[in-house]
Amino acid sequence: MIDEIEVKNDIQEEELYTILKNCVNSNGLPVMDNNLFSKVTEMYGREKFRIVLAKFITNETPKFPYKEFSYEDLVKNFRNLKKADYSNYITPQENVQKEVLEKYDDYKYSYANYGLGMIDAPSTFNESSDYFNNKLRMACSSYGFRSPVDRWNEGDNIWGVLGPIWRGVNDSWQLTPKQYMMAFRLGTYIATQFKPIVAKCVNEMTSAKTVLDTSMGWGDRLCGFFASSATYYIGCDPNPNTFENYKLQAMEYSKLIGNEYSIREDGNMWELNGHLKSVRMYRSGAENLPWDEITEVDCAFTSPPYFSTERYNEGGEHSEDQSWSKFNEYEAWRDDFYLPVSVNCLKSLREGGHLLVNIMDPKIKGKRYRSGDELVDEMKDSFLGQIGMRIMQRPQGKAVFSDEDGNFDKEKMNNFMNKMYMENVWTFRKGHSDLDLFRHKRVTSLDSFFL
Repeated sequence: MIDEIEVKNDIQEEELYTILKNCVNSNGLPVMDNNLFSKVTEMYGREKFRIVLAKFITNETPKFPYKEFSYEDLVKNFRNLKKADYSNYITPQENVQKEVLEKYDDYKYSYANYGLGMIDAPSTFNESSDYFNNKLRMACSSYGFRSPVDRWNEGDNIWGVLGPIWRGVNDSWQLTPKQYMMAFRLGTYIATQFKPIVAKCVNEMTSAKTVLDTSMGWGDRLCGFFASSATYYIGCDPNPNTFENYKLQAMEYSKLIGNEYSIREDGNMWELNGHLKSVRMYRSGAENLPWDEITEVDCAFTSPPYFSTERYNEGGEHSEDQSWSKFNEYEAWRDDFYLPVSVNCLKSLREGGHLLVNIMDPKIKGKRYRSGDELVDEMKDSFLGQIGMRIMQRPQGKAVFSDEDGNFDKEKMNNFMNKMYMENVWTFRKGHSDLDLFRHKRVTSLDSFFL
């Protein structure tokens, strides 16, 4: 009997494997419409389908299912970002209605005591920058996690990643590159984007014309710069791949806003000089920037790599220049990169200029490193407070909203929904300024109305 069951199981797996082989797209990836996907799931069951699909991907090595972008969508998305009113996404602290929660509740300089206000912005405009750097982002690993591309290409526990395809994220109940990526987003680690709209908000809040970004990531703040009223951007990145992609971004955005420009290249530096906006870019780590040439900055805004949390360009050309590689112990990273770069950013500001640093305390091997408090301690005299950048917190399983008997508890759900989860944006100012960062959202008094 056991042998018969095993034979039947083998036959079913061969049948299903053949079905998958007969419905691949041009990249060798099995795709199915709603009718076929439903029929196959019903016929073979979810678990067998998942097992065989994982075997197929491992054996046949189809191309990784990158997100598909169209140029038309890029243009529309960027133009919508440029038109977006930044003041719709900012709220001064006195007007924040919900409870604000940080990742840790014991910061020395907590939001509860030093909160300035919130930026609550959507990921709606992320495609404007992801269009250029999505493939590099999918190849980015992190501490303890291999990149999605590496896992796919090497068949690393693909079965474990594919589960969400049958667990509620697949509303259309079909199998397309989009569904594979949705599963990867939930089933493995993907390097996060910064929201371009947040960068636009910060540039407008600080009335910046010259901006500095010392850890450019995936070009999201470069995108926000082109969508804002700022006119000059200075940035750096040791990764030669993103260094070239930033140039493509700057050229494309210039075309979309009618920015006539010329390009000057000099080894590890390129400069786009335009009549509306200009960009200077260094292929360099921030610790090696020519700081004596960077002055009169209005706003330095960056999101530095969280120690070794994300391993940018691992195994690539010049990967040894990345901060996670050069400074592989926390104390070295803090003392030779993170704090000196932050101090140099503050020095580069004009009088009244602002420095904003988006970083949460990293946690490696269960140990938390207090990067936020250490940053403020280093520049305490210039510290203004925290701006909270809202993030969407997912509830971890149905049990979160269940009572002791396992029944749905509406009050628990409402309590969860009435909280705002945030990332820290540590905010500093050089010298004195009367500029109110949340000026456009303050409640106007009747006296000021009639002036």
